[in-house]
Amino acid sequence: MTPDWRGLTPAQLDAAYDQRLHAPNMAAVLAELAQASAQVQARLPQRQRLAYGPQAVEALDWYACGQPQAPVLFFIHGGAWRNGQAKDYAFFVEWVLQAGVDVVVPDFAAVTEVEGDLGELYRQVSLAFRWLSERTASTAHPMRPLHVCGHSSGAHLAACLAADPALANLVASLTLCSGLYELEPVSLSPRSSYVRFSPETLHALSPQRHLQHLQAAVTLLCGTQESPEFARQTQAFFQALQAAGKPSVLSLGQGLNHFEILQTLATPEGLFAQCLQQAWQVPHKRLAG
Repeated sequence: MTPDWRGLTPAQLDAAYDQRLHAPNMAAVLAELAQASAQVQARLPQRQRLAYGPQAVEALDWYACGQPQAPVLFFIHGGAWRNGQAKDYAFFVEWVLQAGVDVVVPDFAAVTEVEGDLGELYRQVSLAFRWLSERTASTAHPMRPLHVCGHSSGAHLAACLAADPALANLVASLTLCSGLYELEPVSLSPRSSYVRFSPETLHALSPQRHLQHLQAAVTLLCGTQESPEFARQTQAFFQALQAAGKPSVLSLGQGLNHFEILQTLATPEGLFAQCLQQAWQVPHKRLAG
């Protein structure tokens, strides 16, 4: 883990964010999860492909467990803000449905398709989440719990949702795996070659700067073989949550890298899955800002 990113040379900071250096099996793991997702989708008749906005990419996969008023897991995939599709993140859906929870996985633009505008990705993800909250609202029943979860850059976007004062009260729980929570050091990394990190973006989309808005308990996890900056960001976010008095827990996956820990979401016994299930049991408390 890097103790202080400000003391790193540009080359060291580049290496600290480069997953290829710390997870050499990245391509193999992602290919395995994509194949498992395709097999799950072929078995599941519950999947619906629904539009949440007018653009072609503004659609989501909704897997329904069939129980009325079931909680919903809103999962945001990673991919350095430029890769990944919802269809490749169905590998964990079956056990979640069996637990009586619906699963919603949104698609959104790659940042390289929107001129490096990270704000456009957040606009789409927040639009999908707002659409979901309206779709699950009912005058006859209490609002269905919406549990937000993300991995890697998806964890960053998930944290932004929960720290958004307009949406924070809709988040029943927040589970974040191997994410980024302060964008200033990221803006000095190679990701600046395809993301436009303006001062406005750095402030608005650094959830660690907006902890006063969080209303949901936070579960953080990452592997002990995580890349240095992702590990430091997780620890720093946890420490900031604790200092702010926000309910939060941190779990470490022994011997797991950035992608191997994602694999532990595949079965209910895995670490990621266990953290998620524990988060579902935490009552949704309205916390003081």
